[in-house]
Amino acid sequence: MRLRLRPTELLILFAIGAAGGLVGDAGHVQAGTTTYLDDSPKVWESAIWFPILVGLATASLGELRLRFASARPGFDLRVGAGAIAAVLAIYAVTALVYEPEMPATVLVLTLAVLVVCWLADGWAAIACGLAAAIVGPLAEIAIVELDLAEYAPSADSLFGVPLWLPALYLAFGVVAARLAELVVARR
Repeated sequence: MRLRLRPTELLILFAIGAAGGLVGDAGHVQAGTTTYLDDSPKVWESAIWFPILVGLATASLGELRLRFASARPGFDLRVGAGAIAAVLAIYAVTALVYEPEMPATVLVLTLAVLVVCWLADGWAAIACGLAAAIVGPLAEIAIVELDLAEYAPSADSLFGVPLWLPALYLAFGVVAARLAELVVARR
């Protein structure tokens, strides 16, 4: 029988995702990689809807991971902390090194592959990473098309979003999957 996340576990994943999104996005805004165009209230550097979307994505990917396959047993806080640090580091890299776009994309992709090799337990986590790598950029393309935000001109060659964005989401999806396993292992 597949485990499902309890409401408190969903809230934990939501909070981790929302907080991580705020930290990473602050770097993007401060570096000029991302600019918010709408008048919505801000939380730190981000439009208020941004951490909500990242939190929901984190919790959703965690639930998806547990529906795909049984979670690995064992809780290790160091793995969770390392997973969060890894995706935040990649996020920071995208704020610091977003041009020229091709070398930045290669760097972000190779870092994402390292995260996948380290944290993915097989097809279930990889599927979560791939789902995030597709849905995340599509959502951001819609955000750009709705004139809610924009990327710097040197980082918008994929329908208005950066070419490296799918790789960042790939790492994020695998990390969210692993965090879900860790959260349920605490039971």
